[in-house]
Amino acid sequence: MPDAPALVGVGRDRAAQAIAARFSRLMNASTSPFGVLGDPASAGVPTAIFFVAYLVARSRDAAPDVVRSLGLLSFAPLLVVVVSSLALIGARARVIAWLAGLPFPLENVNALLNGIGSELEVRFADPADPAPASDWPPSREATNALLDAVSPDVFVMSIGEEERVLEVRIGVIDSKLNPARSNHQRFARVRAICERVLVPLSTTRPILSVRVK
Repeated sequence: MPDAPALVGVGRDRAAQAIAARFSRLMNASTSPFGVLGDPASAGVPTAIFFVAYLVARSRDAAPDVVRSLGLLSFAPLLVVVVSSLALIGARARVIAWLAGLPFPLENVNALLNGIGSELEVRFADPADPAPASDWPPSREATNALLDAVSPDVFVMSIGEEERVLEVRIGVIDSKLNPARSNHQRFARVRAICERVLVPLSTTRPILSVRVK
């Protein structure tokens, strides 16, 4: 049996062209589990609570240390927002580095980082002289076993025998209470599917592209 082909990344230039030239705050936040901390809206409630407590403490002549502590705490949530936002400045460069290292292009990443996407459409190559390991279609059971190792919510939705297309459910449900968290979960889930399932699979069945849908 011939050796598996060496994996070659798509390249940094191509990866950079595939995503937005500038990330929004939401896109930056989706790349990190701490991205939710950079949401100004999430800092509004604790800031208001601590500030009201500070005003009440001052009006009732509370101990100076208590007044000072409440005053500092009222600024703490805003400080967390600023620090978190600064920490995410390099998010685009990190996403590019990851995309560039994949042996296939990942399309529609902008939508993924904006919290959109429920499936992955994996399009496989049609080699002129396929080796036995490249026979199509792949086993649904074997593929689901690999996907289940990522998450029980990830599974094969369909296999197009003629089109050589595999559709995979990402399996992340949007949260109305904490959308930033589910956005990151979706991004992390897609990374895990690519790295732990599709990259190994591409060594025997070359992948033309993967698209977030």
